[in-house]
Amino acid sequence: MIELTWRLENGMAHWPGMVPYNFTIVDRGMIPDGFYLELNNIYLAEHTGTHLDAPAHFIQGAWRLDQVPLQNLVGPGVVVDVRDKTRDNPDYEIGPQDFQDWEREHGRIPDGSVLMLRTGWGEWYWDQGETAYLGTDDGNTSLLHFPGLHPDGAQWLADNRKMHVIGIDTGSMDYGQSVQKMSHQILLPKRVVFIENVGHLDQLPITGSTVYAMPILIGEGSGGPARVFAIVDDRTSACSLTTSTVATVLLALSSAILYNMI
Repeated sequence: MIELTWRLENGMAHWPGMVPYNFTIVDRGMIPDGFYLELNNIYLAEHTGTHLDAPAHFIQGAWRLDQVPLQNLVGPGVVVDVRDKTRDNPDYEIGPQDFQDWEREHGRIPDGSVLMLRTGWGEWYWDQGETAYLGTDDGNTSLLHFPGLHPDGAQWLADNRKMHVIGIDTGSMDYGQSVQKMSHQILLPKRVVFIENVGHLDQLPITGSTVYAMPILIGEGSGGPARVFAIVDDRTSACSLTTSTVATVLLALSSAILYNMI
């Protein structure tokens, strides 16, 4: 099982203009009633850390987070690695040629897949700070620099492939200098959901996994933090638990944890 989510912590990178994540301890120790207790408060924006963009984030009248069907958030994992293009170009935009090159080597991107775009920026999420990851730490969006999906690439996917989820290891699906966010404008109306700030893509195989993107179920939300993970296909495994069984257990545990944090 592969973790694809960044841990929420104080001081983590956040989008300029949005409130930073804040975790405060309410209780952590013995209380007067005679037993040990831990309670915490969290304060965060919808689009914090590893999170989902629902179509309503940019499209009026489209699905909000609580309207996205659960089955749309699971699919075969596909990783398109463009680190060789982004290494010397922080403003690189992933285009049709990148997808066509990938398919020549690996075959057609499957319908219903969870397409992960690996730019290499995720390696900077914690290690080198907010300036390295976003291009700025002073709240000025004109200084944002990181790779993203080119509108032509978004249009090619919309016209030629059928998928429910696209993820990227940067702060936004559109590259940092984008003003109109055209890749959002092209794909979100197609009921494609985005995952941004995906973590640990270095651990995900190019193919041969099933990816789950499970957000907090925020009523009327335009997005929300998510637990994203993958289960690698392994027919030789001696494990008797099926993928669906493991996912069900994890979802139940996550729900219980979230309920008890409130």
